[in-house]
Amino acid sequence: MLHCNPTVTESGVDSAPMNLFDTPAGFDDPIGMWMGCHRRIEKQLDTLSKLPAHLADKGVDAEASTAAQAILRYFEKSAGHHHEDEDRDLFPLLEKRISDAGELARFRELRQQLEADHARMAACWARLRKPLQGIAEGIPKSLDTSEVAAFRGIYETHIPAEEGAIPDLARRYFTAADLESLGRSMATRRGVEFAI
Repeated sequence: MLHCNPTVTESGVDSAPMNLFDTPAGFDDPIGMWMGCHRRIEKQLDTLSKLPAHLADKGVDAEASTAAQAILRYFEKSAGHHHEDEDRDLFPLLEKRISDAGELARFRELRQQLEADHARMAACWARLRKPLQGIAEGIPKSLDTSEVAAFRGIYETHIPAEEGAIPDLARRYFTAADLESLGRSMATRRGVEFAI
């Protein structure tokens, strides 16, 4: 199996192998990698959304613990790196590069909304984290479905807002050197060597 991304299904945990054509973009394509992260977030949110029903039906079993471990791993590390990529590198670089005054004003408004979303995500995640840690350890815990829905709901508006503007702005305003710099920063944040 090349890659396993466990998700809770009605029949248990689905550990389907990754399709060869789903190979994620590398640091040499930072915008592609950034968008790929959105797809992985969506997969983890799907798993998280299914987990309360699984817990109600089967309790905290091995499948629920495995799913909770995967969700925790992703949102504790990878999603945090993703938000840092945006807040520390991508958004500031776009703000420096956008030369049209009207477009810059619209971007600044979008950036403010997206960074506020990040704060709301962090607050919501803080409430989900502890029960997920218990489930991951096999301790009987329940997940508040309204918290799960709220967390997912933030992302369901956040991701389209980003993808509706950022890739086009990056395509129009970033130079090859900007993209390389962004890719290098992303790699460094993850402790990975940047290679072209």
